[in-house]
Amino acid sequence: MKINEENWSHSQYSSSPLRAFISLGAQPDEQNGVQLQYLVTLTDQDYLELFQSAHSSIQEALGVLNQKYGHWNYSDALNSSGDGCSSCAAH
Repeated sequence: MKINEENWSHSQYSSSPLRAFISLGAQPDEQNGVQLQYLVTLTDQDYLELFQSAHSSIQEALGVLNQKYGHWNYSDALNSSGDGCSSCAAH
């Protein structure tokens, strides 16, 4: 399965101990105040950031994520088996 426009906010690719996913960010913009960004992020098992790239559209971010990490294991936090943030007792 690939990460797409419907599942990007709760899906990731992993290749132990690394994770790759898309999150939202913002950058100051003189004309509009804030510009929304889609961040392709690579982290280690403790979610320490190893790499990040910013993209102005979800389509661009999905293209980068799927091209670089699409061959890794896919996981969906909504269908989690006890790994990741969705398994936290706070949820």
